[in-house]
Amino acid sequence: MAAASAPAAPRSRRLHPFADVLLALLLLAVDAGLVLAIWFAAGMYAWGHGGTGDDFAAATEATARATAGGLIAVIVLAVLTALASYGLFRTRAPIAAVAQALAAALLTLGALAVAALEYRDAHRETVPTSEYRGPVGCRSGDGNEECRDTGG
Repeated sequence: MAAASAPAAPRSRRLHPFADVLLALLLLAVDAGLVLAIWFAAGMYAWGHGGTGDDFAAATEATARATAGGLIAVIVLAVLTALASYGLFRTRAPIAAVAQALAAALLTLGALAVAALEYRDAHRETVPTSEYRGPVGCRSGDGNEECRDTGG
């Protein structure tokens, strides 16, 4: 009697390269559309909650809140994109997986750059103005004869 061999385990097949590229482009378009939607929503929030045109404090506060909310949304999108990349690697779609991994990295770096710029703007030091209100261009401050504007 011949020994029955165990059925071969089905091999996980790779996605066709053309389909993989199309999937990568589709997912990148979805990522870009979501980033644009986040940007638009944050802008509309800042515009709607910015107060009147004369209220600089309300406009600044609304812009800060919109930026913070937008950054949180972009970070969530980056995490979801990274998870999608992992799933695509597991389903053997390497081109789409690498595209999603790069998109996740780009989203994360972009969010960090915007956060750093916002931090810098929020903590900008103002340069104190000089209290001197005398003639400009005097060399020693001794008298008007040394000043450029008086002919000295």
